[in-house]
Amino acid sequence: MQFCFLFLSGTCSALASILLRLAGQVVVSSDVLVLGMNGRPLLYRLGAIGAYGAGFAFYALALRRVQLSVAYPLMVAVTILEIVMFGVASGETISPRIVAGAGLLLVSVILLYLPATSGA
Repeated sequence: MQFCFLFLSGTCSALASILLRLAGQVVVSSDVLVLGMNGRPLLYRLGAIGAYGAGFAFYALALRRVQLSVAYPLMVAVTILEIVMFGVASGETISPRIVAGAGLLLVSVILLYLPATSGA
């Protein structure tokens, strides 16, 4: 269950990042401002704050049983992979450097989860 919480935490963080990106891309065509911002970008930003809050709550639940040295890299890996998948789905150009970085991240998370070998 703890790893499910880590996955949800990473997903919430990715959602928040995507919402902030969308808020920055909205073309403001109205003079209606709420707190100095157009209504739609404000809703995206408020959604991002909520997603970050939910993500931190899930992360706190996961840390009850998962070591920090394992939990944080896994949460970040989920976040990065979901953001890269969003980029691909939305037509962004994905460079070989980004693919290599995501691959190295996956390898590092796998190495963290391999059972420890006993040796002298």
